[in-house]
Amino acid sequence: MELNSVVELKPKRFNQEQQLWVDEQGNFGNIQVNQLRLVTFNVWYDDYYHQERAKVLLKIVKNCAADVIGLQEVTPSFLQLVLQKKWVRENYYISDSTGKTVTPYGIILLSKIPIHQLALYELPSSMYRKLVVASLSINEERFQIGVVHLESKKYFASRRERQLAKIFPLMENADYAVLMGDFNFCSSWTEENAKIDRSYQDLWSVLRSDEAGYTEDTDINIMRLEQKGKAKQVRFDRILLRSSYPGWQANTIKLLGREPISPELPNVFPSDHFGLLGNLTYQA
Repeated sequence: MELNSVVELKPKRFNQEQQLWVDEQGNFGNIQVNQLRLVTFNVWYDDYYHQERAKVLLKIVKNCAADVIGLQEVTPSFLQLVLQKKWVRENYYISDSTGKTVTPYGIILLSKIPIHQLALYELPSSMYRKLVVASLSINEERFQIGVVHLESKKYFASRRERQLAKIFPLMENADYAVLMGDFNFCSSWTEENAKIDRSYQDLWSVLRSDEAGYTEDTDINIMRLEQKGKAKQVRFDRILLRSSYPGWQANTIKLLGREPISPELPNVFPSDHFGLLGNLTYQA
């Protein structure tokens, strides 16, 4: 399916009085902040220890206290776990409260910052891959944040190229933009990395270029090695920033979920991927 299908979404917010997720979108005005915390995490849709993994993964995400969260491979059952969390209900707008956009699986975006516009785009894909973009008003400037899951498998490089070629123009009119998620190609693959819009910087490359930063690493993640049956070390998951100077700048970035979920389950990790927590600072 080509990217000619867009669905305008209404952000949902939990109404404590009604005990329901309700539409909440409009002219919320502008907010003034000088830091943004961003999380991206592919949660792995497999049933393997699903409840146990989800519990730990969501605790990790909660502790990040992120302003915007992007999750990939979210299933309707995983979404229900997210929607039940008190910290989500009290603090976040969410892109889906029914599971309609994540059937059979998909991506969700959560934001502490009021969302002016929210859209879901179909990508050229045979794997249900999509892009969700939230438009925010920060420091009297338009900031767009996109969460994406690109096509899997190394031999689908040309399809990922088509996906990226569709994505970047959608975000070019914002003053600032972030694209984060599972790109499914490693930062070391020169030919594919050349397809990334050059106005974007990769936070890991900017801040920790001397470290591999593998987000899939079977040397650490024994679960992935056991479940997939082969060794793998790649940096598929990214946070990309398009900004000017002065403006938003990369500050810190780190990996999430690199430990087993419990001593009793030493070979079970929160996901087959590691997540990322990135921090941006605003310099006027």
